[in-house]
Order: sequence, then C-alpha cells, then structure tokens
Amino acid sequence: MGVEGVMESVESKVFGALSQAPFTVRLGGRDFEFRPMSLSDFQEISVISESIKVETHSGNAETHGRASVHDDEDVFKNAIAAGKYARQIAEIISIGAHVRGDEARKEKKPMFYGLFSRDIDVVTTEKERREEVFNYAYYHADIHEVYGAIVQIFAKGHPAFFLNITTTLSLKNILTPTKETEATAPGQSKPE
Repeated sequence: MGVEGVMESVESKVFGALSQAPFTVRLGGRDFEFRPMSLSDFQEISVISESIKVETHSGNAETHGRASVHDDEDVFKNAIAAGKYARQIAEIISIGAHVRGDEARKEKKPMFYGLFSRDIDVVTTEKERREEVFNYAYYHADIHEVYGAIVQIFAKGHPAFFLNITTTLSLKNILTPTKETEATAPGQSKPE
C-alpha cells in the first residue's frame, strides 16, 4: 500500500466526518441509527444540560496536583453525585435517534371479531424511536456504552461549528451599535 492508499483513507475519514450521513451507536448490546445533530437538537441539549450541576468533592487541597490518598474516594464521591443525572444523560443520547424511511414492522391486525387476522405495516415514529433509545441507554447500556455514545454523538454533531456560529453572531451584535439604545461602549464616540 503506497501513498495513494493513505490519501484515500484520510480523504474518506474527512468526508465521513463532515458528511451528514446517519451513523450507528451501540446501546445495551443493540445498534441504533443516529442522525447528526441539528440546531434544534443543540438547543434541546442545552436546556436539558442546564439542570446538570456536578459538584466535585476534593479531599485535600494541599496536594497541588499530586496524587493523594483521597483521590480514589473523591472519584467515587463524584461519580455517585453525578449519578442523579442519569435520566438527563439518557435523554440527551435519545435526541439524535433516527428512523430510516424504509423501516417498518409487520403486525397482525384482528378482523371479524378476532376470527381472522391480517398483516399490516406499522412504521416506527421518531418519538417511539427516541423512547426506545432512552430506555436502552437508561436501563440496558453499561457505562462504557453510554460514554461512547455521548462522545460519538457530539463528535458527529460538530459542536465546534455551532459554537463558532453563536460566537460570531454574538460578536457581531456586540460590535455593531443598535438603534434601540443611546449607550455606547467605553472608548466609542456617540453616533450622530
């Protein structure tokens, strides 16, 4: 394999990272398809994460970055304290759950007072899929799958792009004087 093979690999990685293609996440031993995050997903995650306030329990402040005998105990206390947010974490994971257009299941529909039945196609809705992913993340997934899901969802969602957009827009709003106020920033002259 020469340089061409490496270049194709790098190019395919870049394309995969920037494409908006659905991706797979494993939760509770089952694979689920997710879509990259949208602006409304980021907003929903922001609202959910406002309630997550993890306090750290540091045992010995005099260690100055060195390991102490309290480190294992502190990690345990922090993990237990953060455990109360498990529902919010599972809810954040469920936000990007994706339903493929061709995904349908067969169900029996009783007819003529239960004497006969007929197979019908039932399509899974986005709400049903989110509930299913929430249940798998909350009740069935181990902590490594939850961590992997969060990392993968945010990596594919490109939160840095969202941060750049909001930062740019807020800076634009700060730097341009508005007509609604007469106040100016220190060092600027009042518009005439």
